[in-house]
Amino acid sequence: MLNDASGIEALYRINSLHYKVLEGDKKDLSSIRVNDQYRIEFEISKTKDNETIITVCTIMELSNHYK
Repeated sequence: MLNDASGIEALYRINSLHYKVLEGDKKDLSSIRVNDQYRIEFEISKTKDNETIITVCTIMELSNHYK
C-alpha cells in the first residue's frame, strides 16, 4: 500500500492509514496508523534540485500511543 503512494498527498487518500500532521511538542512530525494499537511517527524533509523534489522519511518511533 505504501509502495503505491506517489507522494505525501497520496497518504491522505489512503483512509486506513489515518495520516496526519502532528501538533504540539511533535509539530515537526507526521504519523500513519499501523493498526489499532500502533502508529509510525516520522519526519518529512524536502530538498529542491532543479525542480525535482525528494521527500525523505525517517521513522522516529513506533509507539503505542494509547498507553
